[in-house]
Amino acid sequence: MHIPEEHKKLLKELGLEDGDFQCFDGESVSYEFDETRGVRLYDPYYRTSYQEYIEVDGWSAWSLEKDTFMSDLLEDTRAEVARAQAEIGKPSQEDIAKAMQKRFGKKRV
Repeated sequence: MHIPEEHKKLLKELGLEDGDFQCFDGESVSYEFDETRGVRLYDPYYRTSYQEYIEVDGWSAWSLEKDTFMSDLLEDTRAEVARAQAEIGKPSQEDIAKAMQKRFGKKRV
């Protein structure tokens, strides 16, 4: 799907990244442009990096509405998730290998 540069600029203001434009196929991911409202994204399955709310019909808010409902709602939650993940930490490759060996080591296919 061809996207003019001036529309790409507006879509990036919504939070899209350069790689997201490869997802635009005109069916499962597309957009609309209106001179008075800007652009809005059709992405019902969140295939792009768009982080805001997408309506049940698959459409985002118009870019000139500056809708940040989801970001505002989840701002404190994201900080809490980051804090919890830092506390817990990731298991090492050795820990994962040991757990896999313990769980599946005796079975042969």
